[in-house]
Amino acid sequence: MRLFFEPGSVVLIGVTRRMGTGSYNNVQMMLRYGYSGRVFVVHPKVKEIAGVEAFPDVEALPQVPDLAVISLGRDRVLPAFTKCLRKGIKRFVVISQGFADADEEGKRLQVELARLAEDASARVVGPNTMGVVNPFNGFSTAFVDILKDPCPPPLSMIVQSGVFQVGYECFTEGMGKAIDIGNGCDVDFVDVMEYLEQDPQTKVIVLHMEGVKRGRKFLQVASRIARSKPIVVLKTGRSVAGARAALSHTGSLVGEDAVLDAAFARGGVLRVRNMLEMKAACRALLNFTPPVGPRLGVITATGACGIITADACEDYGLELAPFPETVRASLENPRIPWHRLHNPLDIWPLGMVTGSFVEVFTKGVAGLMSDPKVDAILGIAPVLPSPLHADLDMVGAVRELGSTRGIPKPLALWLYGGDQARQCALLAGVPNVACFSSIDEALLGLSALWRCETLRRSLEKTPDFPASPSVRLAPRFTTVESGVVAGNEAWRLLRDYGIPAAPGGVAGSLAHALEISKKTGYPVVLKIVSPQWVHKSDLGGIRLNVFSPVQLETAFAELLALFQRATPDGQLEGILVQKQMQGTELILGIKRDPQFGPVLLAGMGGIYTEVLKDVARSLLPLPAKEEALSLLRGLRGYPILEGIRGGVAADLSGLAQAMLSLSQLALEHPEINELDLNPVIVSPEGCWCVDCRIVLS
Repeated sequence: MRLFFEPGSVVLIGVTRRMGTGSYNNVQMMLRYGYSGRVFVVHPKVKEIAGVEAFPDVEALPQVPDLAVISLGRDRVLPAFTKCLRKGIKRFVVISQGFADADEEGKRLQVELARLAEDASARVVGPNTMGVVNPFNGFSTAFVDILKDPCPPPLSMIVQSGVFQVGYECFTEGMGKAIDIGNGCDVDFVDVMEYLEQDPQTKVIVLHMEGVKRGRKFLQVASRIARSKPIVVLKTGRSVAGARAALSHTGSLVGEDAVLDAAFARGGVLRVRNMLEMKAACRALLNFTPPVGPRLGVITATGACGIITADACEDYGLELAPFPETVRASLENPRIPWHRLHNPLDIWPLGMVTGSFVEVFTKGVAGLMSDPKVDAILGIAPVLPSPLHADLDMVGAVRELGSTRGIPKPLALWLYGGDQARQCALLAGVPNVACFSSIDEALLGLSALWRCETLRRSLEKTPDFPASPSVRLAPRFTTVESGVVAGNEAWRLLRDYGIPAAPGGVAGSLAHALEISKKTGYPVVLKIVSPQWVHKSDLGGIRLNVFSPVQLETAFAELLALFQRATPDGQLEGILVQKQMQGTELILGIKRDPQFGPVLLAGMGGIYTEVLKDVARSLLPLPAKEEALSLLRGLRGYPILEGIRGGVAADLSGLAQAMLSLSQLALEHPEINELDLNPVIVSPEGCWCVDCRIVLS
């Protein structure tokens, strides 16, 4: 990857002869950006372009360049690429569009491009890309004149659109190294991340992702990098379309975007949802040291904005710190006994009484900084251009604090009043201080900072994410025509993995049903078992509260008649007779994602599962029981499991063990595409699966 970012020589193929406004001449742009290596141009009709010697063909080049940049029409790319390979060139940036981003012919051309590269052990960035920008050595393959940052930040971007390079000031705090992988026919996120992992000029990695290849390898690399370098991702194209045709509750609840959320969390990657959150996160990560917690101290010159901040803290996963009594003692003024201090700390009345807002602000910030129960600070202060308000030099106060006492905790500032740009510029370079354009942006940044730290701590407690499942057994189900497994085969599989099921069995006759119910004891539940009756409750194929043999005989006959009437050509395996269990209904399930492998789902279950959608997801394997319990704690309904209003807690340990067993089952049987345990009944006495369906690949 180093030759993409730091080539000693470059050849550009497909350069326009035009220069100046509207030419989009990447030779001109490369020279303007400051590239000092040797540049060659291939053009059959001219001797030079932008002062750079032009050669009629690649074969005529006096040396083998480190990198070739191809900007031809798509039909001319492969012939030029082949000539470059014959010359011995091994690194390529293919700017050209019209490949997999276009039509079937473009897809074919891209497949052939990737094949040629693989056969020659060459590497390709693109096609459909802006290429590489590296302000540290003045190198750019862009056909747009990008403003070069004279002091680039240690933030590197891996994107799938050149807009992030051209408009970086709108997306991030700044731009260090940046690579647009475009369609990603060869070089992908994993390749670049492994390079940036060892790059001393990169401290923060930002991804714009439209799609990902090598999903599990991506997470393996990300989980290793994120322990020392934060990774931020903006994933676009969120969709649940992939789950619409699912045959199980799990399939409908584990959509593409939900899997990505679980994947990023497992890999320690901070996901942001929009440009505002992305920019706020980058600014915070570049300017602040990690906080030790989410507790925020707020100092404000306006009470209204203190209330706005308090409301927003809850939205962004932060909390107001308890107000330090030491600050109260140093700031409360007997001249205004009605003004009692709390967090947020409103300093306007104090400033009016004492005549020095700066002094009050300085004392307040210093007091919050020194309190161990405050993890970060948000300062809200006016910066007015009028000379009549020269006394409100809050920025000077911050600079003085930084130079004398130091600022050990993140100090986010929102400055208002008309002089923001100039005043914020004065704070550039003050450690642990950053200005934001709004309260929401400041809190988004602080929230991102804390989330990154939480992810990092989580990674330290868990083993590295495996690139592939550790064990695969021979397929267990090979003769199921419908692709759906239920009944005795499904129950045998659960039993083999120690997943507890409600006592019962599948009966082929009334006599057998009576025999089963005698062993389990009443009341019992009766259910139709058939590949055509996947969603039994929707079709009326369940009978609850069967308390006696007489009721069982009636219910058994009703279900048989219903099945014959509704599906006369259906395949009836039998009637499931189960002990009716009491407790809270949950759902456990597995869904196999094509990129990330098996995903475990746990949530509040029953017939309203898809309505409530109170579920949590994790990529498999689950490292340990604690991770299973952590997944359960993420449910809105978790307090029910803990026991509310004096209730007894459910058997959470047994439930977590069932989740670990389900994880093992999923890893060892890749032929299972979906598995649905709904409901799983959990009570203080234990947990039991009472319904199971399996969908094969």
